[in-house]
Amino acid sequence: GATLTGIGRAKALQVWYRALSVYMTSTTNYQAARTATLNAAADLYGASSAEYSAVAATWTAVNVN
Repeated sequence: GATLTGIGRAKALQVWYRALSVYMTSTTNYQAARTATLNAAADLYGASSAEYSAVAATWTAVNVN
């Protein structure tokens, strides 16, 4: 029942690539992937940005906290 505001494919790709290349390892689980993508969003857009909030809301929507 959650309503999410998207950040667009290009921004999502940037966040995911940075998370993969800087923060994730071969043993990264879902909780660590959440942390990695939030760190990547903070790096790219700032911790108080709409993009960071959207990434956090997406993980919450799939019950990864």
